[in-house]
Amino acid sequence: MLYARVSTRDQEKEGYSIPAQVKLLEDYAALNGLIIASSHVDVETARKAGRTAFGEMLRYLRRHPEVRILLVEKTDRLYRNIKDWAIIDDLGIEVHFVKENFILSDDCRSSEKFMHGIKVLMAKSYIDNLSEEATKGMAEKARQGLWPSIAPFGYANVIDPSGRKVVVVDPEIGPLVTLLYDWFASGRYTLTSITRKARLAGIKGRRSRNPIASATIYRILRNRFYAGVIEWGEAIHEGVHEPLISKALWDAVQDILDGRSSTNIRANPREFAFSGLIKCGHCGCAAVAEIKKERYIYYHCTGYRGKCPERYVREEVLEERFTAVLDRLRCTDAEFNLMQQAILAGQPAIDPDELDRRYRKKGHLFPAPGALMRNAIAYLDMGRRAHRSLASLPTEDKRQMLGLILSECFWANGELSVAFHRPFELLVAWLRQVRCGSGTDFAHRPSAALREMFQDPSPGVRRLIARYNAMVAVQADDGAGEAASIQDNWLLEGEAA
Repeated sequence: MLYARVSTRDQEKEGYSIPAQVKLLEDYAALNGLIIASSHVDVETARKAGRTAFGEMLRYLRRHPEVRILLVEKTDRLYRNIKDWAIIDDLGIEVHFVKENFILSDDCRSSEKFMHGIKVLMAKSYIDNLSEEATKGMAEKARQGLWPSIAPFGYANVIDPSGRKVVVVDPEIGPLVTLLYDWFASGRYTLTSITRKARLAGIKGRRSRNPIASATIYRILRNRFYAGVIEWGEAIHEGVHEPLISKALWDAVQDILDGRSSTNIRANPREFAFSGLIKCGHCGCAAVAEIKKERYIYYHCTGYRGKCPERYVREEVLEERFTAVLDRLRCTDAEFNLMQQAILAGQPAIDPDELDRRYRKKGHLFPAPGALMRNAIAYLDMGRRAHRSLASLPTEDKRQMLGLILSECFWANGELSVAFHRPFELLVAWLRQVRCGSGTDFAHRPSAALREMFQDPSPGVRRLIARYNAMVAVQADDGAGEAASIQDNWLLEGEAA
């Protein structure tokens, strides 16, 4: 019987330890005229009992009483815990520790068994000390605000320029985690319905690659890490990683999960189209909505920082102002096709999905350069048509669409001022240059900037595209019975006049 072991997958991938152990044992068997009846290899720690191949080896030995010799490289390859030592001892077999030039059997002198026991205890002490040091190191790393283990769902483990192991937002999964929190905080969905929406958005289990389970989503919604906080053991530390949600949003979700919130899951909760989008231009506080006379919706500053001079404003007025803002993105099909050609100029003929598949196969976390071009153009197309669809959209879709287009919105002195997300900022600049006839060179600059942005998008732009793709998937399935999709709702057929 031959047994070999390494502690980690990394050691196995290096390709040295297991083959070296096996060759040593096979050469020993040949030299001593032994026939190897069975070989067993483990790739896991021996600190605790329960190794897979070790268990198979024990079952084989019990089924085959004629096999009475076990070959192993040295003591710490066979066991690092007292329980496994006792099990092997009870089998009454010979164990040949080849590198140590020692054979353990019932015929050994007591002094030899004693020295072997010391080796087992030393192996156990080594692994226990290693575990203690690792635990202390991980606790210290958490105290410094660095996540010391496998990145939570929505993040990825990387090595930063200084050589530290850190976690960063996964450009595809991270935005979807944010959506989970947004959906649940609205009070409109149960955990079951959130799970369904998550599956429609394409969220899968990280290891199984099966549609995500509701238990996983529950753990995500309970994990403070997404709000920028590290819980390690009983200690809580401020993390240095980029949070996916605000602490206020995390608290709101916990209130709903614990049943403390007045916005707990209700059959027909009241949603407001522009909640969370607008800030007061005077003091920076959020603008909140309330219903007057059970009919009219007004928005006003919370007055958190003191009395605010801004007057209440009707939702209909805000919708008109938002529509006027979106009108700045309006362009004809001919104009959009011209810009699309400029963005795609010089792109390789290979299918973007195939390009990305080859790139990811090399171990890259982010999509291949240019792989998101098609999705980015669809994202721009949604924005340039948005002025025509805003008024007819459901409340939640209005808020989602505006959040994809606008980065900031302020209301002050009866006026709405906004900032576009960078892609739409460049779209506005391109339309301005084209329409004022400033010349080809001037019009080329914004389109070149768009091409460069989508060729190798920043994390922020990748997240916007991922959010858009997720909403497309959810909306398309929700409207499948009517052959509808997010493009049917947000993008109107024909030329946007």
